[in-house]
Amino acid sequence: MPATHVLVPVKALGLAKSRLAHVLDPAARESLVIAMLQDTVAAALAAGDVEVTVVTADERVAAAARSCGAAVLPDPIAPGSPDPLNAALRAAAHRIRERVPAAELVALQADLPSMRAEEFAHAREVARRTGSAVVTDHTSSGTTALLHCVAGSLPPLSFGPGSARRHIDAGAYPVPDALPGLRLDVDTPDDLAAALQLGVGPATATVLDGSGFHRTRDSAAGSRRSATMNR
Repeated sequence: MPATHVLVPVKALGLAKSRLAHVLDPAARESLVIAMLQDTVAAALAAGDVEVTVVTADERVAAAARSCGAAVLPDPIAPGSPDPLNAALRAAAHRIRERVPAAELVALQADLPSMRAEEFAHAREVARRTGSAVVTDHTSSGTTALLHCVAGSLPPLSFGPGSARRHIDAGAYPVPDALPGLRLDVDTPDDLAAALQLGVGPATATVLDGSGFHRTRDSAAGSRRSATMNR
């Protein structure tokens, strides 16, 4: 069986994770994006018989991807194009199909620092049984992974707000199992705190240890407890 080809899109660092701006400064956010990518790639590769391609126009992201064993496809979509995320994924999927027609294709979010290799492997087994499977995110609205195991065809890529329902309507089977790390994409401080509770990969842990995020969250929690007790 050909290797599973995982496609991971990453936008420019300066545009990433704006909802973390009030808890992390710009440099820390950029470092976090790279670290979460590294941990996500490492977990996918550890599932076995996997190749990862990171699709990005950012040279720092590309260097980080190569450092942890991923290939890099320079983002082929011009800035300002409509639906750039799905267009970039489609272009990457076409390239893989041309090279390996029978490959299993997976579109995977880059911000899954708590994902475990066994979670990815389990979702892949579901897709192998059903042909196409989707892992909805922790909000049950978005998509963290779209897995497509139908040789010669392309996955119905429709990432963006409300993507889970669109992927299901297009025929992807919703993976029913818990898979907490694979479902937890990190966009907000609460997401990041939840990831820490689950346990994050080593690259993300290193960045957060140096960022003061733990102390910020602990201080905020203490202030809320104090305010509650003084009511």
